[in-house]
Amino acid sequence: MMNFNTLFLQFKKFKPVDKIVDFSRGFLIILLFLSVGKLISSYLPFSFPGSILGLLLLFSALNLRLIKVEWIMISGSLLLKYMALLFVPVGVGLTNHFALIFDHWFVITFSFFFTTLLILLSVGHLYQFLNKKEDL
Repeated sequence: MMNFNTLFLQFKKFKPVDKIVDFSRGFLIILLFLSVGKLISSYLPFSFPGSILGLLLLFSALNLRLIKVEWIMISGSLLLKYMALLFVPVGVGLTNHFALIFDHWFVITFSFFFTTLLILLSVGHLYQFLNKKEDL
């Protein structure tokens, strides 16, 4: 499997047109899986986020080697680079519901700490269980 440094060095050798084609191909693949996930989600009898389904489908396609990681590496790294910027609208949207958050601050805080503790304990026990199996 190719690491990011060798991929970057290969990317520097490309002509500008090749870079545009690689970016476009990666974004189209990601958008294709997002669209398929949203389509499947619209036909489900229960509510499930289409973006999560698309992500699971993309993960499956990568694991089955139907899609090469190199095809989406450049586009994916660009999306990851600016991911924090994508959360700004959500943060601004929270200000519209500040009164509701203020009314239920105790429940929100309790849920935050309880779920964090639950995840820490679950991951710790799972790690110990898997580590014990490796020692045998």
